[in-house]
Amino acid sequence: MQLQEHTLTKIKRFEHLFQHGHKSLLIDSALTKLVEMELSELKRNFYDLSLRIDQLERQYAMPSEEFLERFDSGEIGDAADFVEWFAYADMRTELARKIDILAEKDNT
Repeated sequence: MQLQEHTLTKIKRFEHLFQHGHKSLLIDSALTKLVEMELSELKRNFYDLSLRIDQLERQYAMPSEEFLERFDSGEIGDAADFVEWFAYADMRTELARKIDILAEKDNT
């Protein structure tokens, strides 16, 4: 939690500078590169999770959408593979949300 607060403090300092007219090609380039690197890492994690989910879909001959409905309703129980599959699907959804945020194009 402290790392997150420390990072947010730094970001707020930059935000304050830029809101008051500061311009910096260095900061712009660095932030662009950071977004690219983080986006690449998120996409790699998304791909890895997708491979594991695909494996579970083949193993149980069931698409994730159907699995999630049946798991949520309690119809198929809570075997270790199912709990893992549920967690992977949840993590993949969260990664997709983060990817969408970082991949969003600037409107400026």
